[in-house]
Amino acid sequence: MARWKKDEIYRKQARKAGYRSRAAFKLLEIDNRFEIFKDAARIVDLCCAPGSWLQVAKERCDVSDAVIIGIDIAYVKPISGVNIIQSSLESPKLVDQALGLLEKPAQVVLSDCAPKLSGNKSLDRERQLWLAKLSFQIAIKLLDKDGCFVTKVFQSNEFRDFVLQTRKSFRLVKTYKPQSSFKRSPEMYLIAKGFRGVSEPVSLAEL
Repeated sequence: MARWKKDEIYRKQARKAGYRSRAAFKLLEIDNRFEIFKDAARIVDLCCAPGSWLQVAKERCDVSDAVIIGIDIAYVKPISGVNIIQSSLESPKLVDQALGLLEKPAQVVLSDCAPKLSGNKSLDRERQLWLAKLSFQIAIKLLDKDGCFVTKVFQSNEFRDFVLQTRKSFRLVKTYKPQSSFKRSPEMYLIAKGFRGVSEPVSLAEL
C-alpha cells in the first residue's frame, strides 16, 4: 500500500474515532500487545502534543482516580481529566512539577518524542536517539518500582547500545514496530517493563 494512502486511511480513522492524530493507533497497538496500562493509575506522557496518546491513556486506564499528565513545550488543547504541563523536557523543575501532581511515582511513562526531520538520515537518527535518552533519564526519576517506559526510537547501531542500557534498569525490554507505522520508516518503539530502579544517577553521556 502506498505510504500516502496508508497515512490517509489512518487519518480518516482517527477523525472518525475522535483522536487528535493517527499516532493514537500506534499506542493502541502497543497496549494490545504489551498491556502497558493494566492496573496503571499514574501516567505521564512526554512530548504529548497534540494529545492523541493522552486520549488513549485516558480511554485505556480503568482506574477511577487515575492521574494522567501530558508534557510538551507546545500548547496542548485541554483534555478533561488530564493535567497538562507546558514545559521543555530540559527544564530542571520538570520532574518536581510532575511528581507534585502525581503525589506518588508514576506507573507508566510514555514518549513519542520526534525531532523535526532535516532529510539527513544520520542527523535525524542522532537527534531522535538523544530525545529517547532524555525521555529515559526523566522516566527513571518518575517511575515507581515495576513501572513501564515506552519510547519512540529510530533504528541505528547506536540505538542497540541504548537498548542494552535500558535492560540494566528494567526486567523486560522489547522493541516493536506497530502496523500503523510506515514500513520504510526507521521508527519503532522500545517497551520496557518491570522497573528495577537505578543505583546512581544516569547522565545522557552514559546512555
